[in-house]
Amino acid sequence: MWAEPSGAVRVSEDRFAPTPPFGSTRRGGTLSDSPLRDRLRAVTSEDHAALDAMVAGWRIETSLGYGAFLSASAAGLAPLEVALERAGVADWLPDWPKRARRAALVSDLTALGLEPPPFATTTIPSQAFGVGVLYVLEGSRLGARFLSRQVRAGGAGLPLVYLTHGEGDDLWRSFLAWLEAIPKVGFRTDEADAGARYGFQCFSDAFATVAPSGGLNVRTGAHVRV
Repeated sequence: MWAEPSGAVRVSEDRFAPTPPFGSTRRGGTLSDSPLRDRLRAVTSEDHAALDAMVAGWRIETSLGYGAFLSASAAGLAPLEVALERAGVADWLPDWPKRARRAALVSDLTALGLEPPPFATTTIPSQAFGVGVLYVLEGSRLGARFLSRQVRAGGAGLPLVYLTHGEGDDLWRSFLAWLEAIPKVGFRTDEADAGARYGFQCFSDAFATVAPSGGLNVRTGAHVRV
């Protein structure tokens, strides 16, 4: 499954945000005639599969497993959202304010009696890089729909503000329309690739660090490709 009002999540130096791969992108990449979604999906296939495998056993229908899941999600998502906002994402994606989910995570964590995890700051080095990060954040909504049903089925009455965020607004479809409307001339696909892989890296690092003791061994089954 793979995106607060000011001050709702503490910002501090921590281990959850790896350094963006400046200089790691191949120079000269431009947008081809193939859909950008297809390119990003292909280039992140292994990253996505690795993240799926990492969290497939988390028992999110339990308070323990779900709390750990939300904490890891916050640790992965919050630094990316903050970095996007500092890079001016609302200028590229005008409906960004209704897409941000930090506040939803804080709400659910608070309902469970948990503190939002601290996170390190990071940066978005270019708009194309940010587009790749957005692909990961917005694509996580697909898995969220499945996971919200699983949490409800557990019957524990767990909060679902994060997993149900944007339901009814068709945010994934509108994001894809925005993605494919990006002008092809001059767009750096290599930087978008790097941004998408970095997005998965941030979530993988967070989930590898926040592991629920006793919350494993039952598969979530949330293997949703974006």
